[in-house]
Amino acid sequence: MKSKVSGRFGSRYGKGIREAFLEADKKAKAKYICPFCSRKSVKRLAAGIWQCKKCAKKMASGAYEFKM
Repeated sequence: MKSKVSGRFGSRYGKGIREAFLEADKKAKAKYICPFCSRKSVKRLAAGIWQCKKCAKKMASGAYEFKM
């Protein structure tokens, strides 16, 4: 039975690559704390571009994980 986001790859590409993809996808879709308004509302717009949904500030950070 396939599960999680990387289940769509089936048995292709190897277990290590599928697990690495799963971790990166979890980090990219998570919410992070805004350094300006201190709320947990920063979401990823594109690779390296993050935006706070509360104060509407746009920031540049990591491609898959917000680091500030």
